[in-house]
Amino acid sequence: MRKFKIYAAGAMAGLKTEVANAWRIKASHLLYETGYPIMVVNPVNFYNFDVDPTAYTEREVMDFDLYQVRDSDLILVNLDFPNSIGTAIEMFYAHDILKIPVVAFGKMQNHPWIQCCTNKHCETLEEAVEYIKDFYLVVHR
Repeated sequence: MRKFKIYAAGAMAGLKTEVANAWRIKASHLLYETGYPIMVVNPVNFYNFDVDPTAYTEREVMDFDLYQVRDSDLILVNLDFPNSIGTAIEMFYAHDILKIPVVAFGKMQNHPWIQCCTNKHCETLEEAVEYIKDFYLVVHR
C-alpha cells in the first residue's frame, strides 16, 4: 500500500534553517506517532540555503516544491509566518488546481484568498495533526 503523503508547507525564505525546520520536525514526529503509513515531505531537507544561497535557482526550488505538492495527498500549512508568497502559491495550487486538501494551523491571515484555499484551519499543530488523523488517515488505512 502506498503511504499517505503529506507536504509540510510554510515559510522558508528569510528564516533561519532552524526556524523553518523546527515545526516541520515536530509535525513529522506527531504524524509518525499516529502509527498510520505516511510520508512527510519536508522541503527544508532538500535545500540548504545557509551553505551557499547561489547553489539553487529560485525556479529550481519552485519546480521541486510544486512537484512535491502535486505528488502529495494532503498539504499541512504553517500560517505563523505571513507574507510567504511560496506558501500562498502552494496552497492555491493544491486547493484550487489539484483539489488536494489543505489543512492549516497557526494565525489565520485576514486575506480572503488564503482563507479560501484552506479546507480546515486549526489553532495549533497538535489540533491539525489530530484532524488529519481523524479525517484522512483513518480512511487511508
